[in-house]
Amino acid sequence: MGLFGGTVEGSSSGDSYSGSKLRSYGGGETDSFSSGQDLGGAAGGDIQAQVAMEQQKLQFMNQVHKLNETCWDLCVGSPSSSLSGREETCLTNCVDRFIDTTLLITNRFAQLAQKMGR
Repeated sequence: MGLFGGTVEGSSSGDSYSGSKLRSYGGGETDSFSSGQDLGGAAGGDIQAQVAMEQQKLQFMNQVHKLNETCWDLCVGSPSSSLSGREETCLTNCVDRFIDTTLLITNRFAQLAQKMGR
């Protein structure tokens, strides 16, 4: 049985997978992972760089989400059509502190990594 309730191609029942209308990444074409091609060399390096970039994007988006959630919960009592001056000031200060803390931690880890690399 497939992830979404259908049967998977090549299963013992012989039915094709019909449980989801989602297409695989690449629009149905076989990618290098499923075709068993070797990822060594330049192509593997390109994929690794893309994966690293996507991981950094994901990490950034998670930080932004955490920032929004934390500062909103701290500063905004009950939502209305506009923010009060106190809420705006609180949100601004919260974001500034969050960014300062993130930069401090990031720089400290970079220093530690640099010391360990020597």
